[in-house]
Parts: sequence; C-alpha cells; structure tokens
Amino acid sequence: MSIAKAISNAMSGLTATARGTETVASNIANVMTPGYARRDMVVSAQLHGGGVRIDGITRIVNSSLLSESRLAASSVGDGTARASFHRSMEKVIGLPGEAHSLSGALTDFQAALSSAATRPDDEIRLSQVVSTASALADRLNAASTAVQGARSAAQQGIASDVATVNASLERVAYLNARISILDSDGKDATPLMDERQQVIDRIASIIPIQEVARDSGKVALFSAEGAVLLDGSVPARLGFSGADQVTAGQVVGAPLELLTLNGTPVTAAQMRLFGGGSLAANFQIRDQLAPQMQSELDDMAFDLHQRLVDPAVDPSLGAADAGLFTDGGARATAATVVGLSGRIALNATVDPGQGGQLWRLRSGLQAANGEPTGQSAILSALVQALDASRPAQAGSGFEGNGTLTARFGSVESRVSTRRVEAEADLTIRSSRQSTIASSLMAEGVDSDAEMQRLLQYEQSYAANARVLVAVDEMINQILRM
Repeated sequence: MSIAKAISNAMSGLTATARGTETVASNIANVMTPGYARRDMVVSAQLHGGGVRIDGITRIVNSSLLSESRLAASSVGDGTARASFHRSMEKVIGLPGEAHSLSGALTDFQAALSSAATRPDDEIRLSQVVSTASALADRLNAASTAVQGARSAAQQGIASDVATVNASLERVAYLNARISILDSDGKDATPLMDERQQVIDRIASIIPIQEVARDSGKVALFSAEGAVLLDGSVPARLGFSGADQVTAGQVVGAPLELLTLNGTPVTAAQMRLFGGGSLAANFQIRDQLAPQMQSELDDMAFDLHQRLVDPAVDPSLGAADAGLFTDGGARATAATVVGLSGRIALNATVDPGQGGQLWRLRSGLQAANGEPTGQSAILSALVQALDASRPAQAGSGFEGNGTLTARFGSVESRVSTRRVEAEADLTIRSSRQSTIASSLMAEGVDSDAEMQRLLQYEQSYAANARVLVAVDEMINQILRM
C-alpha cells in the first residue's frame, strides 16, 4: 500500500468516525423527543482507492408498530370525546339519591305537595310548592341547555378538527416536496422526516391514518377505511360549515351538515371513511348521543306535564288549558314534545312573582276564587297523580307502567351506566395505546447501545489516527535520509 493510499484510507475513516459520533450524539440528545427516530450511519467500502464511503444517514422506524400506534391514538381520541360527554351528562342529570339530581328535585316537589295537602290554608306551604315546582322546571331547563351545549361544542369541535386536518395535510405535502429535493441532492432529510411524522401523528388522533411509502422519501396518506387524503403533491381538502350553536330538534339536513371532500358532499354512508377518531366522535355526540339524551329529558318533562294537566286532577282545567307545568306558557302536545325539557315552566297563574295567586294550587288553576281555604282535594290529586303507576306515553323511550319517580330514576341510571361503560372502554383503549407506546420507545433510542457504538467509534478514531502518525513518522524518516 502506498503512503498516499494509507493517508486516504485513514482520512476517510476519520471522516466516517466524526459523522458517526455526531449521529450517536443526536440520538442520545433526542432520546425523549416525540417523533424522533433513531439515526444510523450507512457506510460501504470504496471500490476504487480504498477506505470507506458514507452512503447516508437512515431513520430506523418500525413501520408496523408506528401504524398501530396511530390507530391506537385515533381510538383513544374517539373514546376520550365520548367519555367526556357522558361524564358531563351525569354531572348535569345527577345520580339517583343525590340532592342536586333531577330525581332529588322531583322528590322535593312531591314532599312540598304532600305537606301542602295536609294544610291547604297555609300559604307558606303553598309557597314551598311553587318554589320546588319552579326548581324542578329549572333543573329540566338546565339539563336541556347542557345537552344542547354539548351538541354545540361537538359542532365547534368538528370545525376545529377539519381545520387541523387540512392544515396538517398541506404541511405534509410541503414536507414531502422538501424531502424529495434533499433526497435527490444526496442531503440529510431526516429532520424533516421527524417533523412529518409528528404532523401525521396529529392527524391520526382525529382520523385513523395509514401511511404508504412513495419514491424519493415521499409518503401517501389514506384514512383507515380507504379515503385518499394525500397521494401526490395536492392534498385532499375536507370541508365543513354550520352555525356554532345547535338547538333541540336540529338534525342532519335540517339544517346540520356532514363533511365535504374536495367540494363534494359526503353521504351518511360514506362518513364511515372517517370513523374511529375524535372527528367521528364529535359527529356521534352531535347527531346521536346528545339527541338521545334530549329525547329522554323531553319524555320525562312530557310525562310530568301530562300527569298534572288531567281534568281528573284539576277539574277547573279545560281541554286547551295548561296545567301546573306549561310548554312556554301553553299546553304541551305530543307534536311539540321535542325540546320540551328546555321550555317547561311553572304556570304563571300560581306564581306570585309573575302576578299569580297561591290559592289556585288548592282551588284549581282556572277557579274563580280560593274558597273554601281548607279544600285539599286538588292538592291530594296532584300528589296521587305523581305517585301513580301509569302506562308510558306512545313514542317515548319508556316501557310499561311506572311512576314518575321510577322514570326519573331510570334515566339517571341509564346516564350513569353509559358513563361507566364509556370510561371502561376508554381505559382499555388507553392501556393498549400505552403498551404500543412502550414498544415504540423500546424500538427507539437505546442509550446503552448508543454508548457502545460511541466506544467503537472511539476505537476506530484511535486506529485511524495511529495510521496517520505512522505515516508521519515514515515521511520524517525519509526526509532525514
């Protein structure tokens, strides 16, 4: 081997050692950085001239594990949104037996009625009936408002998710282009690949994503169900529009909307293409879960209304007269039951605060006067009507005979059961995500292995440096001759 060749070999070895040391340092420094993939230097022997050639820096990524991680993130995003909704509903409705629950407000009202029935001449007791009845109506109103608030939040969440997906897809398309340019120039594009992975992970929590490798370091993105999100230089664009506030009775098409894809409306059947993440969960809350809760509240409010509007309970009422509870001042009907829980109110004729008279509670809402003051028949009939086991209203979510208390308790029980089931489901999903994340971390940077590689580079550096020292000594010997 000539001296020149020895120097060339040693210099190429030192260059590779320096680059390898930089790679190890980067790996150790970013061991906990999200989206960072371990780097490895690729070298090969130079066929002409000897020495080693640096072929590039590669990212070491377990593609199948990364794909599973993204699917798990989508699943957790879906479960988190639904569990949060059910927790908020349980907080508003309350648990059976709790003082602030709907059934607690009903119990207070029934107790006040029973007390007034024993002393119909006592205006303090009659005032307590008005107070507890108003509180019960307010609780139903508040619950309905919370349900529609959840629908509105879901509507806004959809808009936010769509904006995030669109911005992220545009960023991935840009990074694809930059990575392709760097790849063609033979430059290191791994930092941009790390960023791209983080951006795709952001999309994955909203829509389940499948990543497919393309030429020149590019990637194509598809939803898990097959919708094309990015395959080429121009990303797909999701569209969504609608008012921020949603009210009871609004459904898809009247006037709520679904997504559009590249300007084309997505049908209800095609929405499965975007199922599995937080976007789908927000649609489910807006269009299914919250309307179901609203329907149950409306059924309770209608049952309460119908029990007390019966002429057998209050003979002073005519066929068109409102009972103790009204639908915004009017008599509720089966045709107007949607949203009733948000409109139900105490009849103003018995509320002194609204110009009414307390004596109408004992004499009848449409009675001419309050005499005699000791009559308790109507108050007792009101108590019995609430306690009676009656058939469920046609079209309601209740079945068979039941008391009003039983039906309130049934709804509270359903809400609690849904919350427990949603949280149990979220726990399973989160556990799976945690397990996959741990496996992904294990596949990433191993600090012990990196230190071993650093020692190998140190030995390589020493060996190549020794060659240069030996060459230097040889040259000096020759020059001294």
